[in-house]
Amino acid sequence: MNQAEQNKEELCRYICQELPRHRLQQMLESIEAAFQKSDSHLKEMYKHVPLAGPGPQSHHFTVQEALLSLPKDESFEVSNQVTKPAGGHYALVHAGSMQITTSVITMGRTPPIRDARFRRVLGLINKGLEKQHPDLFKASALPLGPSQEALHALLLPHTTKWTGGNDHSSPIGVTIAVPYSNPQAGFHLFMDVGQLWQYYSEVGDEVEDIAYPTLRDRMRRSENLDQREGGNE
Repeated sequence: MNQAEQNKEELCRYICQELPRHRLQQMLESIEAAFQKSDSHLKEMYKHVPLAGPGPQSHHFTVQEALLSLPKDESFEVSNQVTKPAGGHYALVHAGSMQITTSVITMGRTPPIRDARFRRVLGLINKGLEKQHPDLFKASALPLGPSQEALHALLLPHTTKWTGGNDHSSPIGVTIAVPYSNPQAGFHLFMDVGQLWQYYSEVGDEVEDIAYPTLRDRMRRSENLDQREGGNE
């Protein structure tokens, strides 16, 4: 197993360590319910206006609202963040020493991939994310991915293209992703969230203790090596 694969394996276990199984389940169920609610609202409100306009915004903000309604405890809380420049809001999940943001990704613009190896596709994904979280891509923003004190991950539900009679009442898939410190450059992890369940199941709820500083430093070394070698293409 090479270093990148080893980092990916340990990163998955770390996510399971910081984000309890029932909390991830709550988040996924909230996203599912938000899609249904938004879809019903859109069908009721818009009979003639093409949904390519109001549809993506409705789904995005309904998902944020659902996550902000989740109950908090000593190791889990969701806060309402305002984008900079102003004009948008998004939910920021604090789970242990992890931070998680969620964006709805429309298929056709940004196809989900199992292995984040192609810069062109990564650029499309990041372009879509930047529209919803512009402040996260500014030089003055706190770094994504393996930052000093917390790991920043993305939970990305996918929906079909907003044309014709496509069904938007449920995500067609949900990706868990961990971007590089420079989110324009690539991802340490980009995979279907369902693959996380195997890591939760390995040892039940007693996940091994993974020291974040060690993982963070290894991820940063991988980023530097990737940049020196000219990327993953």
